[in-house]
Amino acid sequence: MDAVALYEEALTRGTALSGYYNQNVRVETETGPVIVRSRAGGSDAMDLTLWREAEVLEAIGTRVPSAPRLLYAGTDPDFQIHEFIAGRRLDAIAPDGRPLPGVVLQAVEGFFGELLDVPLSALPSLPPDWPSDRDTSGFAGRLLTLVREIRGRGDEGIQGLYEALGVPEDPCGQLDGRAREMAERSFRLLHADIHRKNMILTDEGRVVFLDWELALWGDPVYDLADHLHKMSYTPDERRVVTDGWSRSAPDECRTGWRAALDYYTAYEAVKSAVVDTARWGRRIAETQECEERRALSRELADKLAAGSRHWSAGAPRVPEPREIEKSVDRWLH
Repeated sequence: MDAVALYEEALTRGTALSGYYNQNVRVETETGPVIVRSRAGGSDAMDLTLWREAEVLEAIGTRVPSAPRLLYAGTDPDFQIHEFIAGRRLDAIAPDGRPLPGVVLQAVEGFFGELLDVPLSALPSLPPDWPSDRDTSGFAGRLLTLVREIRGRGDEGIQGLYEALGVPEDPCGQLDGRAREMAERSFRLLHADIHRKNMILTDEGRVVFLDWELALWGDPVYDLADHLHKMSYTPDERRVVTDGWSRSAPDECRTGWRAALDYYTAYEAVKSAVVDTARWGRRIAETQECEERRALSRELADKLAAGSRHWSAGAPRVPEPREIEKSVDRWLH
């Protein structure tokens, strides 16, 4: 396999499937299709990152069969080649809020079990300043620092939009105390981005979990909360997945886990409100189609309502969709 030639061929294609941080191009080879994966340009960092994705895939190759196989990783240029997974993405099978096949819920429980079994010794080294095992407060603090950094970024327009829509300069103040009181739990490998667009139901009926660039070593309850936040499960599905995680997790990972799940759920709501004020604001500013603008504004209003419950002691003021549109027109045009 001439990896560089495949990468150069992928650059000529206009059919990339792009995520927020990467783009993926299917390229044919003599032995079948592969996926050429490279960084998408110009994306602001909205998530913690710890390792290069290729390093993670190399480390877990024999331990996590639900991950795609890494066939090649280059650094100059920076790209990867992954096996091609024949199947359908879950968001195409069942969009947000729609019930999923039972095999998917079983696969999620099995996947959490795989992650919980990976020892730190099998993974790439950690930075010297990374929170030590069981320092859940330190790990939660890293997440809060990220949200504060995102809130402080942006030009005058983004900062003006935050202020107009009621996002405080420090949206994490009320979460601080809860983070410091968190029970200690053993750390484990986290995927940290398990959602419908990162899951493929293969033609053989198994589920493959994609996109490992956000993998972390940390509190495993966070992985569950992040997953529940991003999946838009039905209430019954949410209960099944939560119970499945509890069955998979060893005792040292479950100390005070229900309170931690409530905390991380609140954190995800705050993070979403902060991140998506910028993302959705730009999307609203870029479209002239009235119905699309209104739909995006309604979505952002819902995100702000969910987040504001955790940054305001009193009854928060949540902007109406029309107010959001006007604020975007003022600050981002």
